[in-house]
Amino acid sequence: MNQQLIFNHDFRLADDNNAVCCSVLQAGLRISVFIAMPEGWDPQVWLTQVKEDGFFWEEQIEEALTADKLNSNGILYLEGAA
Repeated sequence: MNQQLIFNHDFRLADDNNAVCCSVLQAGLRISVFIAMPEGWDPQVWLTQVKEDGFFWEEQIEEALTADKLNSNGILYLEGAA
């Protein structure tokens, strides 16, 4: 872990987005992240899985930010990986 991103550990289900939502800090800026739930997953199981795979998601978030995928509202949307 290189501490470019700091998870705020505020993981929750975002039912309206069919995703897990959390926030991270990057250089002092708060970024909201939505990780879409793959089809066929139970929401509670997906939430637990995302929490357990923090290092994987940290890499995915860093890659998405490098690719300039952050929208104008400071929100990043990622596709879930089963």
